[in-house]
Amino acid sequence: MDIEANKEQQTRLTTQIKEQEERVKAAAPDEKELKQLEKKVGEYKKEYEKVGGAAAKVEAEVQRLHKEIMEIGGSKMKAAQHRVDAISKQIDEVTGQVTKCQVAIKTSQRNLKKAEDKVKSVEEEIQENKDKIAELDKLFKTLEEEATQVLESYQQSQEKMKEAETALNEVKAVVAKLEEDENKLQKDFVDVRHELEKFENIMKTNQQKIKHWKKEIGHLQLSPISGQEVGEITAIPDEELAELDKEAIQYEITVLEEKLAQMKPNMAAIAEYRKKEELYLQRVGELDKITDLRDSQRKYFDELRKQRLDEFMAGFSVITNKLKEMYQMITLGGDAELELVDSLDPFSEGIVFSVRPPKKSWKNISNLSGGEKTLSSLALVFALHHYRPTPLYVMDEIDAALDFKNVSIVANYIKERTRNAQFIIISLRNNMFELADRLVGIYKTDNCTKSVTINPTKLSLPLQEQSVNTQQPVNTQQPVVTCT
Repeated sequence: MDIEANKEQQTRLTTQIKEQEERVKAAAPDEKELKQLEKKVGEYKKEYEKVGGAAAKVEAEVQRLHKEIMEIGGSKMKAAQHRVDAISKQIDEVTGQVTKCQVAIKTSQRNLKKAEDKVKSVEEEIQENKDKIAELDKLFKTLEEEATQVLESYQQSQEKMKEAETALNEVKAVVAKLEEDENKLQKDFVDVRHELEKFENIMKTNQQKIKHWKKEIGHLQLSPISGQEVGEITAIPDEELAELDKEAIQYEITVLEEKLAQMKPNMAAIAEYRKKEELYLQRVGELDKITDLRDSQRKYFDELRKQRLDEFMAGFSVITNKLKEMYQMITLGGDAELELVDSLDPFSEGIVFSVRPPKKSWKNISNLSGGEKTLSSLALVFALHHYRPTPLYVMDEIDAALDFKNVSIVANYIKERTRNAQFIIISLRNNMFELADRLVGIYKTDNCTKSVTINPTKLSLPLQEQSVNTQQPVNTQQPVVTCT
């Protein structure tokens, strides 16, 4: 009790001393009052020291008594204390284990709930898959039936085609026979024409002779012959004329006229026929030559088309695979595909460029954003460069729509993978042009456009070290000035 009283008194005195010191600091500088306060402070300090000494004596006495108590019953107290500590430790361990078990129970309950939800979801998914499988089985059966019908139609078409081919072969045989007969008839016709021409010549000669002898007869005169009487022309009486058959006479006249007409053919037609025949044979020869030339050119054209298709498909396959690889590398997980609109005739409808950016769906390149279009186009350019390299590329601000990461990826690819070509890139992004082998800066001062070419590898060294090691100036060209 004395110790507690002394401690309280010590605390109270300490508080009073602090209050007095604060009052001294806050008070006006009155020497008389200051001396009184200093006197009180001194008294308080003496009293404080006195109380402090008494408290120290009491505290020493308490320690001595505590030591004696510990010496008398210390072993028992220590054993009890150890037991208490051990029990407390066991209680703490058990409490910790209980807490862990409670946490594990709650975690297991949450996991159980998640597992139940997952099982429910999997069951629903299984049911959906069963429904889909049933639909697919139904669709498969329908397709099998349609395939059977198509196969039957195909077989029927094949049979009809065989029948048509047989009929076509028969028609071709008939046509060939008719052509052979026609050629034979034409040959016979030419022979007949030649014979006819011969007889016409003979007839013409005879007609000339007849005219000659008629003319000679016209000059002759009948002279009376002694001892002979001149005969008279017998006249047919009207009764006999009436008995003659007019129709028979008319028919005989018609027959004679036809014979006469046949005996006088058009000789100019034969000459014209020969000319036309000669021209026909000439045209047939030219047609055969042109047909052979056409067939050879058509064969060459078909070979060129086949060669073009084969080379195009080979290059298309290489470019498609490289495009997929390039786009996956640039976008770190995307995908790209080149597809033919018409696989049977790839040159008629063109190519579709489809892209799947990372964590997105497939889209046509025309539906992409600016940065995605840029990455897709660059992937295609690099794929084309891999297939057939070009010595020079000029690219104008290809990195304008790209973020920092993609600019770095594109720049490092151009730096490391395209050493067999020269890239001229117009860029304002430092992580692009810092990797260049040469820099050409364009600037304007005093209404004059100027350009400076810089070698970054030279400027990366200190100027002094550069001049000492190489004894050469920094590789920069004089500015090229263009006043506007």
